[in-house]
Amino acid sequence: MPSEIGPAVPKCTPPGQCALLGRLILPLLLACSHSVSARPQGPAPMTSLPDLPNAPSPQITAIAETSQAPPLPRTSAMSNDTSDSTYDQPQVPNQSGPPRWWKSSTFDPDAKPDPGYLEHYQWRGLIWQSVEFNVVENGFRVSSDPVMRDILAHRPYWHDWLASMKQFNMRRWNDGDAFIVNYVGHPMQGAIAADIEIQNSPTDRRLQWGDPGYAKSRFKGFLWSVVYSTHSEISPAGEAGGGNEGGFTYPTNCLYQSFDFPIGVCHPDTKYTNNTGWVDFIITPTVGMVWVTAEDLIDRYVTRPMVLRHPDRFWPLAVRSGLSPSRSFANMLRWRVPWYRDYEQPIQPPNRVYWFPSKEVAEYRALPQVQLAPFWNSVSIASNTSTCFNCRETTIGGGLQTTIKIRGWLGFDTAVSYHPNASPLPSDRAGGNMLAAFFGLSASKQWHYYALHFAMRPGMIQFSQAYLRSPVLYSVLTSPPRIATTGGNADGLPYPGVTDANGTPDEPPLGSIHHFAWDWQLGLDYRLTQRIAFRVGLEDAIVRYRTNKVDDPGTGAPPFYSWLSKEQFINRGNFVLQLGPVFNF
Repeated sequence: MPSEIGPAVPKCTPPGQCALLGRLILPLLLACSHSVSARPQGPAPMTSLPDLPNAPSPQITAIAETSQAPPLPRTSAMSNDTSDSTYDQPQVPNQSGPPRWWKSSTFDPDAKPDPGYLEHYQWRGLIWQSVEFNVVENGFRVSSDPVMRDILAHRPYWHDWLASMKQFNMRRWNDGDAFIVNYVGHPMQGAIAADIEIQNSPTDRRLQWGDPGYAKSRFKGFLWSVVYSTHSEISPAGEAGGGNEGGFTYPTNCLYQSFDFPIGVCHPDTKYTNNTGWVDFIITPTVGMVWVTAEDLIDRYVTRPMVLRHPDRFWPLAVRSGLSPSRSFANMLRWRVPWYRDYEQPIQPPNRVYWFPSKEVAEYRALPQVQLAPFWNSVSIASNTSTCFNCRETTIGGGLQTTIKIRGWLGFDTAVSYHPNASPLPSDRAGGNMLAAFFGLSASKQWHYYALHFAMRPGMIQFSQAYLRSPVLYSVLTSPPRIATTGGNADGLPYPGVTDANGTPDEPPLGSIHHFAWDWQLGLDYRLTQRIAFRVGLEDAIVRYRTNKVDDPGTGAPPFYSWLSKEQFINRGNFVLQLGPVFNF
């Protein structure tokens, strides 16, 4: 008989038929429930269902599960209340839609430091990233400053660095640079140095403006900015060493590299400076920290909300990078994207970082700790014989190369070689036996049968019986005076050396001389056994020779003073071939 409220429910008279239908319908219901729960959607609101008469069993509504939300309480699902019961999900940015290459798969804007998690300060990252920054700065200066290129190529480096340090004028504030250099460029340098320190602290790099400990973390960055800016001014790798800041004077409002006017002639009111003063020492770290604080404020209240409102767009990340240039540059120094933020990343244990993919970590741990490579080599270098003076000749010798593993692919590399009678006759460049010694760093990449070895090593080359000074010294006019070191009036003069080498009365005394040199090596190893390999190495040894040309004596006249060395040098590349076994330990 039909029900008065709902439709009639058919009855299963034979018990076997009901059991058969139950076995068929139940798996279908379970399959449908799993397919519904697998959809990437939030939990559906639950409402209480009215009691239906003549219902054979309560109806079950599948609840979509998510990987983030915990299961709903049972009391909520079985309540008879007619109002919706909705689960409150955490407020995280919408990450639906197709994946983007700029998005992090573990993006968490609310991640905070775990008080129970401790990680050591990353001193290696602080030093390495600071060295990277210094290389970028000096590379830009060398590429844009012709006077600096000339000084580095033709002047005695260590002598002129000490001479420049002695002439620092700390009795004045301004150093003669333009406003944009002193009050924009240098503060940005200080801000980048501070960001380098902050991003290598496991806790400080996650702090934002207003967080507890923010002021202390930025003060530590300020201290490192003071150290770096001082190094940038007076260290051998700074402006005093690289460009001899303080070692010579130049006009402040007259381009001394220009040849449009007679040498030394500038505006009557021209002032000159040696580019020293207090301004860079004070402004770089102090205004640099104001720069860091301003970027943190902009990131907290402008760019971060913009990124959260548009998580699937690239333009907010570009705006974030542009409004925080110092942090963007510091991020790139640690090989991160410019818009990277540490506080958006989840807390995880520190992982050891390698330059190569992690699947090869075991291979690099298996690299030999010590390599001994005795070798035979030939060097094409300037030599003196009875038929040719200061001509390139090939000299044969031998030596030992040693590599000590520092970490993974990085090693400390030395090479010492001896060449008997490399130059039969003396000159101011060569004479007698030659000893070459180089000390530096190397990088190795190893396969099953082969290995690549790259070494970069400064050092020196010594000759046992050479002239201690040049036979004839030519005074060279420079343009401008005592600033540039090329050009002059020596054209057409007789080339010195041949007559003096044959016994003229003013022949210089003989003795041991040293030349500074850089050696670059690329070696290919073929592994004969696990412990023995054979190496073929190609090298370029750049040797720095003193010339017979000198600047005029004295310190000059305004606006061109100079306290630098009067000697001039040239650089010559020399091809080296190395062959020999390699013993791995």
